[in-house]
Amino acid sequence: MRRVVPWIVVAAVVLAYPVTTLAHGEPSFPTRDECVRPATTDGDIDAVFGYFDTESEAASVRDHALEVGFTGTDMEWDACGRLRVAVGGIPTLAVGHEFVEEARRVGFDVTLERTTG
Repeated sequence: MRRVVPWIVVAAVVLAYPVTTLAHGEPSFPTRDECVRPATTDGDIDAVFGYFDTESEAASVRDHALEVGFTGTDMEWDACGRLRVAVGGIPTLAVGHEFVEEARRVGFDVTLERTTG
């Protein structure tokens, strides 16, 4: 009997998890549009250079941004499975808009978004 009890517990967990998970309908995942959160207020703003499906594409944009002086440009995976190239730490929308204009002057199409995570 002592050997059966752990297996009963494991079986209960294995069966209970999918039942409780699916009880609320199918699991949902964010769409790519839901992963983009435009900045609408000051604080915790990122200047986003773009989203990419491959590390080589993202690294190329990141490296070019660093070459032309956008220090702090980094890339990270978002919740939608894409690489996001961005500079964080922008304190206000006004500063962000100045950043966007500077980036446009050197050929980048940057957007302002709320910081992820």
